[in-house]
Amino acid sequence: MKKLSVLMIFVLLFSITILAGDLSKEEIVNELKKITVVANKDIRLEMYDVLAGKLGLKVADDSIIKSYSGNGMQTIRPFTANTAWELQWDAKDDGTGVIYFGITLYEGDGNPIGMIANQVKPGKGSFYNPKKGIFYLTINAVTDWEINIVAVKWYGQNKESIEEHNKLMGGVIAGPKEWPNK
Repeated sequence: MKKLSVLMIFVLLFSITILAGDLSKEEIVNELKKITVVANKDIRLEMYDVLAGKLGLKVADDSIIKSYSGNGMQTIRPFTANTAWELQWDAKDDGTGVIYFGITLYEGDGNPIGMIANQVKPGKGSFYNPKKGIFYLTINAVTDWEINIVAVKWYGQNKESIEEHNKLMGGVIAGPKEWPNK
């Protein structure tokens, strides 16, 4: 495992040296040394992303937990969200310009959370949920639709992650008054 890490750092340094217009090799090595000692894996990843951005490298988008598509009514099997997540949808135009598309969100045990989408025109929308857990959806639609459930990077999962992020990144992220998922 250590050999793989060393190899990855070497490849990263080699790639970065080619792309690094403003940063010297020593500055890049110093940044990587700061990053490798960070215990919180989410903050460590964000620090790598920040460095990659400084070097002009493309950073991967948020990861998709599940994707669905269909037409009409459907109940989606439960999915597990281990972090904050966002539901993104696209209700397609059926040619008439008038459709119906609605989504109701439920906890995994069947307790309804509420209607999170309700539209009568084609188009995209989204719903953000900072809570982890098991959830499922019911879709009530008279049109074709696509849904992505996307994991969202968010450093407000607990007070400690906010404080560590602020200390290491030199910026300030304000947390909510009540900390979800302590």
